Amino acid sequence: MRAVKKVFVALSAILVWTAIPAVSANAVSIGQTCAKTTLGTRVSIRVSKKPVIVVCRNIAGRKKWIRAAVQTLATTTTSTTTLPPKPIVSFTDVVDSVDPTLHTITVESMQPRTYLLNLPIGYDSTKPIPLVLGFHSRTTNANEFLSSTQILMFSTDMQFITVAINGSLHDNATSWNAGNCCAYATDYNENDFLLTSTVIESIKNQFSIDDSRIWAIGHSNGGMMSYHLACDMSDKITAVAIVGGALMDDSCDPIKPVSIIHIHGDLDPTIPFTGGGKFDVPNIPASVIRPNTKFSCNIASNEIAPLAQVDQTVWSCEHETQTKLMNYLDNGHEWHLEYTKEILRFLFAHPRK
Repeated sequence: MRAVKKVFVALSAILVWTAIPAVSANAVSIGQTCAKTTLGTRVSIRVSKKPVIVVCRNIAGRKKWIRAAVQTLATTTTSTTTLPPKPIVSFTDVVDSVDPTLHTITVESMQPRTYLLNLPIGYDSTKPIPLVLGFHSRTTNANEFLSSTQILMFSTDMQFITVAINGSLHDNATSWNAGNCCAYATDYNENDFLLTSTVIESIKNQFSIDDSRIWAIGHSNGGMMSYHLACDMSDKITAVAIVGGALMDDSCDPIKPVSIIHIHGDLDPTIPFTGGGKFDVPNIPASVIRPNTKFSCNIASNEIAPLAQVDQTVWSCEHETQTKLMNYLDNGHEWHLEYTKEILRFLFAHPRK
């Protein structure tokens, strides 16, 4: 019998940083304090005789050396049966030297983008916790998302990591490419899908993330982006929360059910609840269930807690996932603190099973 020849090609992951000094493992080690070192400083050490880059970060109020972000690793195998190689995504993720929450991530073939990363006080790297990805509305930014949602008020008590990403900037306006909306991200064919996937991998390389609780929260165009991720990144995203957004992904076909909470104001002039408007959005009640259509969803009236001035519908789907629509009567396109509270209650109640 002819022997099957296999060739394994290891593809090295290399991050490009300028002038990273080499130091001995005795001088610096992962988890050691870097109290006298400038935040964002990177050095090369050796762990198990292999080079490792570490960075000085502020972790739960203390400056420590942690393993720096690395590129995605991939291994290709060739044999008598030809298999397509796994795609390799090259990226760098650099922490700002002044603001330790500000990251600049550069993904291959894309312009550098930024995001804000906030760890809860008391973060324990031995305990996996949820990751919340925040997507701001069109023409705003990550800081505005954090301010309007006030989500950081809850991150320490509930123990989750918050990453607010900045949309692409063109002609002095930010936006997300969520399928059929919105300019200018759609005009420039921005790959916000690849950006988000890479941000998730970078965060998982640095921190302890619970894979059953990776969530996307978005407002308006950011809500459209959250729907896009539910449709096309259901292998990573386990639940999404949308405020004043709409499903703009014509090819929505998730491989796994994703829990969804959609909050809307019935007087929203920007994203009308009944559809249409300047972005020509679909009817919200008709489209909110679409991502989970193939996952045996049924209306579950007994799951609804009555709220004054709120019309609600809940669908229970496979693997204990749910889709929930909350229509706040007499509300518009704005974000209310109550929305954040409802979203967090829903997300924590629906880890992926």
